[in-house]
Amino acid sequence: MKIFSMNDCDWVAAETLEDAKAFYLRDCWSGVEDEGTFDDPHEVPADKMQTMIFHSDEHGDLTFQQELDRQIANGGKFPAFFASTEY
Repeated sequence: MKIFSMNDCDWVAAETLEDAKAFYLRDCWSGVEDEGTFDDPHEVPADKMQTMIFHSDEHGDLTFQQELDRQIANGGKFPAFFASTEY
């Protein structure tokens, strides 16, 4: 499982970039089929997974990698919306 940046504020957990983009368009943009919604979508590099912080009231601050590992261990269903700076 990987984390993909969809734009400057949203991230999706998925196996592939194609899966992440399809999920994002279908579930996050109410079926809008406009790839203009994306701003250079890409996989978050391994070094950034160790430094980017996932803020959670329930679990505290974790790195993106720690949170992804936590979700996988808890049986998370993927692809899934992972994080946003807008919430």
